[in-house]
Amino acid sequence: MKAQWQKGKLIGRGTFGRVYLATNRETGSSCAMKEVELDLNDPKSAERKKQLEQEIEVLRTLNHPNIVQYYGSEVIDDHFYMYLQQYVHFGSINKYVQDHIIGAMTESVVRNFTRHILYGLAFLHSKKIVHRDIKGANLCVDASGVVKIAGFGMAKRLNGQSNNLSLKGSPYWMAPEVVIQNNPDLGLAVDIWSLGCTIIEMLNGKPPWSDFTGPQAMFKVLDKIPDIPETLSAEGKDFLSRCFRRNPAERPSAIQLLEHPFVLNSHDQTISHYAHNFSLMNLDNLHSPRDQTKLENGRRGRNMKTC
Repeated sequence: MKAQWQKGKLIGRGTFGRVYLATNRETGSSCAMKEVELDLNDPKSAERKKQLEQEIEVLRTLNHPNIVQYYGSEVIDDHFYMYLQQYVHFGSINKYVQDHIIGAMTESVVRNFTRHILYGLAFLHSKKIVHRDIKGANLCVDASGVVKIAGFGMAKRLNGQSNNLSLKGSPYWMAPEVVIQNNPDLGLAVDIWSLGCTIIEMLNGKPPWSDFTGPQAMFKVLDKIPDIPETLSAEGKDFLSRCFRRNPAERPSAIQLLEHPFVLNSHDQTISHYAHNFSLMNLDNLHSPRDQTKLENGRRGRNMKTC
């Protein structure tokens, strides 16, 4: 595949490698090329390769407008390449906050982004997949404000038996049950806690407890919940209080949170209908209201051409 793609500018750095904008030599289309250097004699490098393979195993089965699309991967010499849907116009939410917003992100934008994240999480959780690393750096934003979940290196498919989740994730977004290693059958709820931390990240420009080291933040979460911004609306405060319920069994699911007033507004009257009928729909085709309208318009156009 690499012969088809011309590596362009660096657009991101991750824990294990770098991400470049790549252009197809034949069609001119673009994608994100994730490049990871391998050294099979290095145990850490072998672990990186294993994590990348795990990420691919999850991503290759997913097709949803709020999840970054996987195109393919290959190993060439001592480099591992993964090809993904272009990391969209603005990059990650983390970068969006730092580069495009002066001060705090407006609550209206946060509501919109949260709604898109919930669509992606509802789809993942319907497939019994827990992401385990929801945070601004793993959420991409395009020029239309559509958010796509990325960064599936920590993701795990729950098997319905013993779902013990190892101590993986990012400390500032980590749920208390991950730190203390209990409630193994409630794995999906860890993403809801992380979503709450991401909302604070969007509002404050930094995650909860960012003034502390990672280990210190993990100790904080053992007996406290993150501070909820005073400037947030009553609806937003209630939404976060639900995300931060210490008992994961009491946290709402992603599909339940889609019915919360914080992510509902006058421009999206159909969201409650989607949420209510979620279990009856083809989850592979679940779209946000705007995406659904585009899809329906496209179908009408095809039908007109057929006639």
